Amino acid sequence: MGYRLTKSAAPNTPAANKSEIYMDTADNRIKAIDDKGVIWTLAEDGSKDRNVLTNGGMRVQQRVATGSTAIPGISTTTRAGQVADRWAITTSVASNLNWAQIDTSGTPETGLLARYYGSIIASTAGKKVMISQFIINAEMAHLRGQKVRFSIKLNQKVGSGQTYKLGLLQLAAAGTVDVSPAFLTGAWSTVTGTDPAWGTNLSPITPDASPTGENGTITGNFLNITSLAAQWQRSSVVFTVPTNAKNLVVVLFADATGGATDNLSISECRLTQGTEIIDWVEMPLALEVMRCQRFFCKSFPLTVVPAASVTEATGGSGASGIIGKAAATALAAQISIQFPVQMWKTPVTLTYFTPTAAGAQVFRLSGTTPAVQTATASRTSSLTDRGVICTATGDVNGAVGDVAGVHYTADAELVA
Repeated sequence: MGYRLTKSAAPNTPAANKSEIYMDTADNRIKAIDDKGVIWTLAEDGSKDRNVLTNGGMRVQQRVATGSTAIPGISTTTRAGQVADRWAITTSVASNLNWAQIDTSGTPETGLLARYYGSIIASTAGKKVMISQFIINAEMAHLRGQKVRFSIKLNQKVGSGQTYKLGLLQLAAAGTVDVSPAFLTGAWSTVTGTDPAWGTNLSPITPDASPTGENGTITGNFLNITSLAAQWQRSSVVFTVPTNAKNLVVVLFADATGGATDNLSISECRLTQGTEIIDWVEMPLALEVMRCQRFFCKSFPLTVVPAASVTEATGGSGASGIIGKAAATALAAQISIQFPVQMWKTPVTLTYFTPTAAGAQVFRLSGTTPAVQTATASRTSSLTDRGVICTATGDVNGAVGDVAGVHYTADAELVA
């Protein structure tokens, strides 16, 4: 037999040596209040509450500037439009779409617990938008055969009438683990009600009928979120992960094209084991940064966008080493670069940037007339998930013992 509780506000503090159990009207949680007035939530608090998603609060943003800026690399078929770390934007029309990271520390927003949020901002009408994150097997294998809840907070800052679909995709058994196929098989249609054509072996997981979706209606393979207003609203839905799923991808996408100035703001994204609705808790910044750096890391400070000609005062010298051979000699500079964390795999793309000058070369930072070095490259077979050795040919004024530096980015994100 079970106990059926009627929801109520927190009762008065019980007498000495007494406690009382109740179901709180405010959040539907079962709680206990003791004789000192301390209220305890009777729920599991531990590994099941861990957010499987990385950077769900849009706090870490290494690639793009924090103000409203055009989304680099955005595509109608891939996840190349990287914004806040681990998050990608895909669109039905790859133009006139911006992203902005907003810091609410100075002006908190009602209903939002996270400090940051991201905004997808249109400057022309007629496009659908989608945000997604690909989850590697090492971070989702324990969820196979389990129920999970995908939760997100949304705010339609500008625009109206849109329906958004919240979903969870799997890379099915026929796929290759930790290898993203082409995200979509063709350009995403602008026709209202036409879902994206998912890539080979990518398929949506049908939400569980019970418990019902939060602030949305389960329709087919997604939770449909309608009548979204200019206020923060949490929507969530439960899925049962197939036992043979190799990877997961969380998605939120528009069902129809939007207006010329639409602004959809997003934060507090969570994927947790179990059916419980879990309030947002910010992960320690150092841990969140490390999780992001496993997929993308750089020599620049966290908030500096990678680019050539970043001054030492702004970006430091990046990775640095000592000139070992004088004058214009091959391999005069050999810089051992150790990534800040062990990346989840060997980076797919390694890019060099010249400090204090244009280009992608090592720069001699000290000695007579500091100058750009030439023939900057990675030493053969030296690139691993731990680091790389960068070499360069010296310049005519170089001397043994001079300091040389270079900036870099290492990218192992799944963008297909």
